[in-house]
Amino acid sequence: FIMLYLLIAPLSVLARWGLLALPAILVMSWAMLGIEAAAVECENPFRARPNHLALGRYCVVVAQNIVQT
Repeated sequence: FIMLYLLIAPLSVLARWGLLALPAILVMSWAMLGIEAAAVECENPFRARPNHLALGRYCVVVAQNIVQT
């Protein structure tokens, strides 16, 4: 949906503002795609990537705490 919007929106903006709209379109596209990338990262926080949560270690600590009690 976002890609479709980013492909169609510049047509109407360019018609009104001409080439002055290009910087605004670039900033708008960068911001919206950045938000989309952040949302995708938040959907799966437990994958095996450096910036993701270490679910395996959390499970081991919880299991050890359960055994101790």
